[in-house]
Amino acid sequence: MDLLNQKIRNCIPNDLVFSIMSKMSLKSLYRFKCVHKSCSLLLENSYFMNMYRKHFISDNSYYDDTCLLLKQTMLDNENHSLMYLFSSERFDNKVKLDWPPSFQEDGRDINILGSGINGILCLYVEGFNSKVVLWNPAIEEYKVIPFSPAFFVPPYVRVMNQIHGFGYDYIRDDYKVIQYVDFHTNMSKVSYDPLWEIYSLKSNSWRKLDLDTTTFYHCPIGVLEQVYMNGVCHWLGRDETNIDNVYLVSFDLGNEVFFLTSILLTMDDNIDSDLVDTHLVILNESIALISNDLKISIFHISILGEIGVNESWIKLFTVGPLSCIGRPIGVWKNGDIFFVKENEEDEELAKCDLITHTIQELGITIWELVR
Repeated sequence: MDLLNQKIRNCIPNDLVFSIMSKMSLKSLYRFKCVHKSCSLLLENSYFMNMYRKHFISDNSYYDDTCLLLKQTMLDNENHSLMYLFSSERFDNKVKLDWPPSFQEDGRDINILGSGINGILCLYVEGFNSKVVLWNPAIEEYKVIPFSPAFFVPPYVRVMNQIHGFGYDYIRDDYKVIQYVDFHTNMSKVSYDPLWEIYSLKSNSWRKLDLDTTTFYHCPIGVLEQVYMNGVCHWLGRDETNIDNVYLVSFDLGNEVFFLTSILLTMDDNIDSDLVDTHLVILNESIALISNDLKISIFHISILGEIGVNESWIKLFTVGPLSCIGRPIGVWKNGDIFFVKENEEDEELAKCDLITHTIQELGITIWELVR
């Protein structure tokens, strides 16, 4: 009887193995890959990978909601921004939201850092002495974040602050903002070292972080993309000493430490990196990179298995080529990806199903999607 049981254990059908492992998290799957060669070969099995993709998309309700926030920038003389709330499955209910008073008279374009956290958005305007506001549009409450002590320098010194992260420290029950502060002066004998700072909503104050300030603060794209998940802020950055090295920068709000994960492994060797447009998103509770080949409109979606482990990136989806589709700008429930549909007059919102690769045009003129 024992010999029979041993034979049964040694002959587990592939279908059962596939079914079990397709339900694993990417982190667990990656670790199994490192343990046994047969597990590594699973990632090269098209049948298993199709099963894993479908389970990855369908068995998750992270974005199981029916509303979205959309920022539109009016390209007129004032270049002002508008915010709308769309609800229902067809996005046919539209409500205009009023910016908090501190921004209503500001002629500059308003940016939203990352997505809403417990209903709170982080608004900011770029440039010297930029303004930062935490805003909850549902209850119409806002908090203007004060300038940090680093701003109080001699008048011949200009301060450039770059907001990088906004998130919730669930250990201390506190909302926090991370910024990089640089100083500019025309006086050759006077210099100020750049620094990292963190703001605490609970104490309403800034504090200098004891971190290395010489690397990974350069954003490889025009507007900083930040995502937040489980107490950690993530954004893309470059090494100051070698701008070809692009990283996922992860900042743990509880421990106040940085982690770097190289993203070079997500690119194909035959693709010119200068022709790849990379976007950072949260896809079903996983950190994801959408790499867009600008020449042939193909999108590669890579998922990170474990922060700080370069080899744990797994290219899970390839979509395209797609016609009339521009940059990806966000994620909807069931893993649908929002894209910009480009035409001669303006840009409109479209939605792509990652499993069927079908495109649905939503008839909404867009500029920026806010989650």
